[in-house]
Formats: sequence, C-alpha cells, structure tokens
Amino acid sequence: MFFWALAELVGVLALPAAGILFARLPGLGLAIARPLGLLLAAYPVWLLASVHVLPYSRWSPYLGIGMLAVSGPAIWIAAGRPRPSPVALRLWLAGEAVFTLTFIAWAVLRSFAPEIWNTEKPMDMAIVNAIDRAKWFPPSDPWLSGAGLNYYYLGHYLVAFLVRGAGIDSATGYNLGIALFYALTAAAVFALTATLVLARGSGRLRAAIGGGLAGAAVAMALGNLAGTLQLLRHPGPLGGYDWWSPSRVIQGTANEFPFFSFLLGDLHAHVMATPFALLAVALALQLALAGPRIPGWGSGWGTAAGELALASLVVGPLFAVNPLDMPTALILVCGGLVVWLWRDLGVRRLVACLVWFAALVCVAAALVAPFAAHFSPTTDGLGLVRNHDPLIRLVTDLGSIYSLPLWVLLAALAYRLNVPWRYLVWSAVALMVILVLLAPEHLAGLFLVLLVAAVALHAWLDTRLPTADRFFWLLVGVACGLVAAWDFVYIRDVFDGTANYRFNTVFKLGYQAWFLLAVAAGYGVVQSSKWLRRPALWAWRTGLVILVGLVAVYPVAGSYARTAGFRSSPTLDGERWLEHSAPDDAAAIGWLREHAVGSSVLVEAVGPDYSPEGHGRVSTFTGLPTVLGWAGHELQWGHDPGRRASEVITLYQTRDLDLSRKLLERYGVRYVFVGSLERRQYPAVGLVKFGQLGRVVFRSGPTVVYDVGA
Repeated sequence: MFFWALAELVGVLALPAAGILFARLPGLGLAIARPLGLLLAAYPVWLLASVHVLPYSRWSPYLGIGMLAVSGPAIWIAAGRPRPSPVALRLWLAGEAVFTLTFIAWAVLRSFAPEIWNTEKPMDMAIVNAIDRAKWFPPSDPWLSGAGLNYYYLGHYLVAFLVRGAGIDSATGYNLGIALFYALTAAAVFALTATLVLARGSGRLRAAIGGGLAGAAVAMALGNLAGTLQLLRHPGPLGGYDWWSPSRVIQGTANEFPFFSFLLGDLHAHVMATPFALLAVALALQLALAGPRIPGWGSGWGTAAGELALASLVVGPLFAVNPLDMPTALILVCGGLVVWLWRDLGVRRLVACLVWFAALVCVAAALVAPFAAHFSPTTDGLGLVRNHDPLIRLVTDLGSIYSLPLWVLLAALAYRLNVPWRYLVWSAVALMVILVLLAPEHLAGLFLVLLVAAVALHAWLDTRLPTADRFFWLLVGVACGLVAAWDFVYIRDVFDGTANYRFNTVFKLGYQAWFLLAVAAGYGVVQSSKWLRRPALWAWRTGLVILVGLVAVYPVAGSYARTAGFRSSPTLDGERWLEHSAPDDAAAIGWLREHAVGSSVLVEAVGPDYSPEGHGRVSTFTGLPTVLGWAGHELQWGHDPGRRASEVITLYQTRDLDLSRKLLERYGVRYVFVGSLERRQYPAVGLVKFGQLGRVVFRSGPTVVYDVGA
C-alpha cells in the first residue's frame, strides 16, 4: 500500500534528525524516528499555510517530504557522517517490524468494521476533509459556515497530509489513519521501553527487545480487568458482548484504554497525540541520562541549537494536537533534567538547565503560535472536586483499569521498600492515620495514590539508584499524579454543572497515565528478576501470567463483538454504510467532492448530534462547510449556532422565493442538497422551489444537487 510506503519513507528520511536529537540515547532513538519524521515533513507546510506565505495545495505533501529528503543527508553530513552501532541498527529493524506488523494487523481488523458512522467518527472525518479542502489554515469549520475551525486539529492535518500524499480517497484514508496511529503508538512504546532497558546498562539487546514487546503489549494489545468482569457478569455468545462498558468504569466519566479507542475507531486528538507525547518521554529520558547540550560544555553552538530546535518541535505542536498532553510532556522533560542535575548539583548546572528549559518553552511556544493565535479555549479553568471517591471504590476502579501495570508496580514497591525497619514502621503508622482519619471524607483513596507517588518521587531523587531506575520511578510518579489529579481538580468545560463534570478530566489524564504505566511495566517485567527473590519471584510471575490471561479476554471478545463476528466482507471504505443505505446520496456526495468549487457553502438537513440517520453526512464526506451540522458540537467548540437550525428548516419548508433567496444570501449558500433525509424531513412542496432558485448540477434517482450560485 502506498499509504504505508509513504509512512515508511518519512520514517527513513527522519533517521538523521532522530540520530541528532537522540544522539545520547542507547540506540540513538532510531526506532522512534517516524513520529519525528511526520512532524518534520508536515509542520513546515502547515506553518507556511498558517502565516499565508504558501497555500496548502495538492503538491504540499511532496514539498514537505522533499524538504525532509534534502535536509536529512545535510544533517548527516553536518554531524560528521555518524554510523549507528549494530545494537542501534538491530533495534531499529525490530521497531520497523513492530510498526509494519501492527499496521497490517489493525488495518485488517478495521476492514471488518470500517463505517465512519456513529459516535464522533463523522466529526473527525469532517475535520480531515475540511483540512483537505483548505487553502490556508486554520481550515473552515465544516459544520458552521463562515467560521474557522476552533479545535485542536493538527493530528487530523497529519492524516490529511498523508492521505493527499498517497492520493487515496479520504474515507479509506481515515481507516488507514487509524491503523497508522495504532502502529505509530505501538512502535513508539516498544522503542521507548527497549531504550530504557538498554539504559539500565546491561547492553543486552534480547532483554531490551523483550521489554519493548512487553511494554507494547501492555499498552496496545491487551484490555483491562473490567472487560473480563463484563464477560463474567453477562455470559453468553461473544456476538452480544458489551465491548463498550469496560471503558466506563468510573461513574460519569470515560476510562478509555488504547485497544478500546482504536477498536471504536474515532480519530480523536488523544489517540493521535500519543506517539508524539512518547517522543517527549524519549527526550526526557535522554536528559536524565546525559542532560541538555550546552554550548561550551562539550557541544558547539550549532549542535546545541539543532537539538533545542528539534526538542521544541517535539513539545510545541503537542498543544495543537491535544493541549492536555503538553503540560505532561513539560513535566516529564523537567523531571528528566532534575534526574541529571541531582547527580551533581551546582549553581552553574542549575542556571544552565533553567536557561535551557526556558529556551525550550519559548521556542516551542513560537512554533505553535500560529495555531494559538486562532484558537479560543472553550474551558473555564479548573474546579475543585467536592465529591471524592470512597477508598474501596477508588481502589476497585483503579484495579479494574490498570490491574496489569499495577501488578508490576507491586514488585517494584516491594523492592523499593526494602529499607531500614524504622522507615517501614513510620510509613505504616502514617498510612493507618491517613486511612482512618480521612476515610470518612472520602479522601483516603486520594492520599493512598499520593503516597505511592511520594515513594516514586523519593526514588526519582535517589542518586544511589541507576538512572534508568530513577526514570522508571519518574514515570510511575507522574502517572500516579495524573490519577490523583482527577480526584482533586477537574477541567471546567461544557460538562461543568452536570453529573459528568469530570468526564474529560478523567478521560484525558487517565489515558496519558496508561502509557506511562505501560512503559514502566515493560521495564519492570525485565527487572523483576533483580527486584524479587525466589519464591516471591515465582509467585509474582504466576500472578502476572494469570493477569495477562484475564486482560486478554477483552481484545478477543471485543473484536468479535465489534465486527459482528467478522461476518461482513472486509473493506477499508468508510463510506460503505452510506452507499448501502442511500446509494443516490453517496453518488451525489461523490460528485460534490470532485466538482464543488473550493470551500463553497452547502445546506443540508439539520438533525441531532450523533444522528443514527447520518445528519451532517454531506459536509462530513466532502469537507464543504454546511450552514449547520452538529449544533451541540459547535457549542462545545465555542460557537453559537444562533437561529441556524430553525432557518435551515424554514429554507427547506417555505414556498416563498424571496424569503428563500434572503436565507441563501445570508449564509452564502452555493449548493443545496436534496437527498433521502431532506425528502423524509421536509414537505415536497417546499423542495420544488430550488429548481427556480438555481440549476440542477447533479441528479441520481430522487437525490438532487442544486447550484443556487450565491
């Protein structure tokens, strides 16, 4: 497939840049080069179109990839033509195998349930198509004509970039994009975990690859314990398995885990941000091992500036992919700096680190400034959680969600707490006080999580430990902090004031914690033989095998239920459902996609968000801005639809030509769509007038597209 080949090409062309950015990591970071390559190829094109210097066109992907192809060898030559070690090459080849195999596997699985329909897949498809039609950025809002898209769309742009470069239909490219980000994330977790194992100092490639595969499996190939409990509570044929419920463990929130997210198939920001966030984790690991490059401290100005620029490119665009990932990335980068700094704390080193970090933040902010200039956050700060989860419920919920990495963490804690008895006694006393005194206020669970985070952060600052172990504890500490945060504060968004007020907070923070714990778990599986002694090691490994078997239930049962037993013929055409349910509408949409001028405004039937009938289908599959798509989502994006819904209804129902012309002119409508939904919702006497207001430019059966020439 050309789509896969294009992603492969970008990854290969990025190897010199990855070798520069991650030059001091074991393996040179070559195995994690592909996400960096996507940024290097696509970001300059996006930047030029965002500042209105060079429009986004059909040739833009080739321009971006061409610039990467030229800059790669130049970087390699400027760096003195470095040659990667055999370990680095083998780790890169292993990462390539992980990427290719996971891409193919997920593309095959997705082909049995490819429909871009239900949940928020239409929203994501609409954004991808709106970007594809854009000349300048930000693109037009596909569901509110006349408005710019007020959403973090850079991940969707990367999909549109590759879809345009591969020259394929966007409805197929959407599903390939799902497979791409599954493979990108799996390969990134593999590479990062393997690198962390190598950084431990053993140098054994087999152990590193084993740890990488373990981390990738925990992150991407397994489910949670809630999925197993769901099957046990409601036994029956796998075709009726409720694959949705295991992602809704904590009441009033979403607790998505990667296998669920990709099985669902929404091309959401949190899904697409992960491989780039893992780049930031790799940067943090390098900083922990070797610190920043400082001019005059063994590095020239050019080398130091190059690393800083690439590091800023890793951190900055995260804000435009999924804003909540950026603070976590900066915390991890800062944590990595502290690991390096703490080994030999001095004023000069402290000042150098502060200056470097400040420069990183400033350059990263500058790189994302064109996006920030047009983006208006729709949140209203933070609120305090007043109804805290009881201890038993919180422990049960966390066990249901994160059971496998928590089991690995248990082995690490057992090893870490092997300290003088007086510390154990005081820790036990403190824990009892917390649980007894705070339990009535439902704060015991929160403090229990914070206590584990405190143990982790203490180990993070323990200079007696190997750097890789300290970084492991940094990952654990930040993950615990993310989990604790949702029981303390919440983001005040559109759900504020409802029973689901913590929905996005738990959802987004918990998803980030999953990957940090997965990398830590992969590392912990390798180190467990050093942490535990027999017979504790054998007991722990037996528990691990049992847990793996339990959490493997969801991928099997969920995949079978989601694909309806793999009964349908496989295809990657995400528009197949529309071609079957309304073939004439699909034909008209295809005509508009090919022949509509620029971002001309259209009007189609209005309906509810998540409409099972497919409201918003025309703008979704063409990228053309409609007068009104999903009104509820427009409110979430900070737009007020006003009277648009009622005026669209009036436009379709009225027989008054003057009123119709007035409404068409008000919204600058070029195309009027009269298809199956429109004929079902509106009286025929109101639809015939469009023949007087414009001309028929496409007809297929009862479906007609009018050009009203506004």
